Order: sequence, then structure tokens, then C-alpha cells
Amino acid sequence: MSSFPSEITSLHINCGGDEVNINNTNVYEGDIDKRGASTYYSAENWAFSSTGTFLDNSYPSDVYILSNMSSLQNISISDTELYTKARTAAISLTYYGLCLRNGNYNVRLHFAEIIFTQDNSFNSLGKRVFDIYVQVIQLLNCIIAKNERKKGQHDQKVMATVAF
Repeated sequence: MSSFPSEITSLHINCGGDEVNINNTNVYEGDIDKRGASTYYSAENWAFSSTGTFLDNSYPSDVYILSNMSSLQNISISDTELYTKARTAAISLTYYGLCLRNGNYNVRLHFAEIIFTQDNSFNSLGKRVFDIYVQVIQLLNCIIAKNERKKGQHDQKVMATVAF
């Protein structure tokens, strides 16, 4: 008997949050492992790796799962649990889908700014910079500065081909 799971054709992860069932159709697996800098974690059908230590904060130890500090708008009631927590990393955060069957996939990414706020506090400073890759192909390069931030969720839908 193989120790590897069978091939799968879909994957849903609640990055940094608990398991969530959305509309009784999609179960987003929880991602609540508290490991920090320079770590690799593997679940049954997915994994993540992260690198980097936060050097500019005053916390005695770094926190790698953050809770929502902003007021989100334009999010359906059934989706709100997807935006309550998020995994973070100082340098790099990579998620891996394991044992996906070869084929074409619709990739839908749900993300929202839950830390930077729209007020005049220190939480409103800075910008969010990230890239999204699937199968080493850059699908999205995103820089969200304070004046470009919108309250609410941002969805990104892309097509990706998995082939090994």
C-alpha cells in the first residue's frame, strides 16, 4: 500500500484559518499550524513553506497567523470566515498542491487586506507586495499601496495547467 494519497482534482485551503464549509459545497481545509520562520509543513494533499523573521517589530516572538484588524465590506456572509485570519511570512510564503491530477484547472484566489486599515493610524502605513505563481509561471504581480486599497475582498480567477 502506498503512503501517498490518491490523485485529487480540487483543492481548497483556508490559509491561516480553521476548516470552513462554504455553502455546503466547498470545504476549505484549515491551516492553523503555528510554526514560524523557515519552516515546511505538509498536510495530506497540500503543503506550505515559509522563510524569514520579522526584525522590525517589538514582539518577543514572531506571529505567523494574523487576525483581521480591518472592517471588510462587500463580502458575502457565507464567505466571511475565509477572511478572519491569514498566514504571513517575512520573506516568502509558498503553498503546494500535492497529487493533483494532470489537467487544466480554474484557480480562484480569495484575498483581502485584513491588517492595513484605511484610517490615519500606523496600521494604514505601508503597501502589500506579492506575486502568484502556478507551475513556475507568474500569473499575478500585485502591489497595493494605501491610496489603491479597497475595502472588501479581491478575487482573482486564472487558468492553470498541471502537468508532470
